[in-house]
Amino acid sequence: MTRFAAVLQGFTRFLFALGIAATATAWAQNLPIVSGEPVVGTPKAAQTPGLLTSEEEMPARRLRLAVPSRAELSFADKADAAVKRVKIGFGREVAEHAVEGTGDKLAWSSVGEWRIAKLRVQSPGAASLRVGLRIGATRQPWVLRVAGSDDESKSLGPLRMAGPLGQAETYWTPLTEGDAQVIEIASPASQPEPFVQVATVSHVVASPSTQFRKTASDIGRSETCNIDVACVSNPPQALLNVANAVVHMLATKPSGGSFLCTGTLLIDLHPGDQIPYLLSANHCFEAESAPYHTRQQMQQVASSLNTFFFFSAATCNSLATPPFVQRFNGATYLHHSLSQDVLFLRLNEWAPAGAYLAGWDANPVPIGTPITVLHHPYGDLKKFTSGTVRALETLSSPQDAPTGYWRAEYNQGITEPGSSGSALLSFSAGEYYVRGNLSYGNIFFCSARQSNGYYVGSDWYSRFDVAYADVRQWLEATALPDFDVTDLWWDPTQSGWGMNLTQHPSGNVFGVWYTYAADSGPLWLVMTGGSWVTSRTFTGALYRTSGPGYNQPTFDPARVKLNPVGSITFNFTDASNGSFTWVVDGVQGTKSFTRQGF
Repeated sequence: MTRFAAVLQGFTRFLFALGIAATATAWAQNLPIVSGEPVVGTPKAAQTPGLLTSEEEMPARRLRLAVPSRAELSFADKADAAVKRVKIGFGREVAEHAVEGTGDKLAWSSVGEWRIAKLRVQSPGAASLRVGLRIGATRQPWVLRVAGSDDESKSLGPLRMAGPLGQAETYWTPLTEGDAQVIEIASPASQPEPFVQVATVSHVVASPSTQFRKTASDIGRSETCNIDVACVSNPPQALLNVANAVVHMLATKPSGGSFLCTGTLLIDLHPGDQIPYLLSANHCFEAESAPYHTRQQMQQVASSLNTFFFFSAATCNSLATPPFVQRFNGATYLHHSLSQDVLFLRLNEWAPAGAYLAGWDANPVPIGTPITVLHHPYGDLKKFTSGTVRALETLSSPQDAPTGYWRAEYNQGITEPGSSGSALLSFSAGEYYVRGNLSYGNIFFCSARQSNGYYVGSDWYSRFDVAYADVRQWLEATALPDFDVTDLWWDPTQSGWGMNLTQHPSGNVFGVWYTYAADSGPLWLVMTGGSWVTSRTFTGALYRTSGPGYNQPTFDPARVKLNPVGSITFNFTDASNGSFTWVVDGVQGTKSFTRQGF
């Protein structure tokens, strides 16, 4: 939401006819009302807690930028009041600002079976850092780990990067705390050095450890009348549940600007599949003015998304940093609407155990309905706000959907910039239901109350009952598997062959079977375009691929061939064991396999 002036400068409101608003309760369309469920979590292979190499074993090459100028640090003061998200970081091109080192060519060293490059990127004075990498294609993926200078004993990763498809746009490393980030890249020594260029840095002036409050101009100090969820007296379990569906969002644009918003995980119509769909506001990713983003540009921002789960005060009014969980593999863009101010994504990582998938009601909200909002004002710890839906009103362009927005007033707590995208929640039958998301609003002051006890000002929320027509294709999707099968799989008694399965949060699985042909030469087969027959059985076609060599001066797509050779069916007995049956060139067989531990 934005800190608009009390008169809501910047757009004109048009009330719907009072008769239409009064009959909102009669608009029920008998659309789905779905209860939420807790996230069980999925098994994952153990991850290395730190980098592969210590500073003593392999010192990181230094890339240091100049101290930011006063003009750079004034980005927050220049922010237009019509910008609803909170900007907490600005971009710095390495080629322009580097005073030590270069981002054009990495130095590689052989360490066992790996070729490793290690770089320490510093932007002096930053509270947190993200680094924008440009990545070329490789025959095999390589592995990325990062650590912040505030605690280099902990790393985020490993992340598998590049591969045959490579990546054209900028890849943003996960957010780490401190003014420097150590980047460690490990590539198989048998492969050519991958192309990696350090192009941009997002200098972030806030960090999770300070609840995103310690900034260059003291951004992030939410108003004192905001209420911690832990301060709610005798909260029902339903409130504690839905609070775990609310995530703090950090996204970075290609230019390096980083922004804060709030989002809410939604359940679909098939309880148990646990797909992490995320609802927020379009303006959290959108350009500030025309020309507005294309689908491809929205995906670029979605790929940069970091989400912070459980970012809530442990006890009432506590300022201690909670044990939050950071997800940093981005999201898949699914839908956005400029006029309705709706953004709908699917996280590329499964939500952590203990999170919650919120229920929703796809019918209109009756005027006078009590509502609850859970949000991260200025990126602060999660806050509780309550109030009432007062009217249905239209807004001006570009948020000019003729179906209008729900106008709400509050009597407990308020919202602020950074609250944008948070869900409008109604309560019935012991459950909270999502009914829309925060778009615009007045500036609120804790001291300004009306005679009825409500704060002076209003917020406007998009309508989930309207957006449902566009997002139902995902929320009503077919049933999916019992667990995430993404991993390396093998038979430990038959070392030398294996299966690499990658499952997207949509449920689709891509597989690569690396084995041997009849002449004992290497054979790679790919599986794509399959489907789940049951929650533990997946079947798909097998292909043998060929194309122009990597060393050819130009790539000729006409030479790429996808030759069908048979089919494969996986049967999983549990989350870590199973078997598969194949038919390749008319020969059929069956093998058992298990997840490969590390």
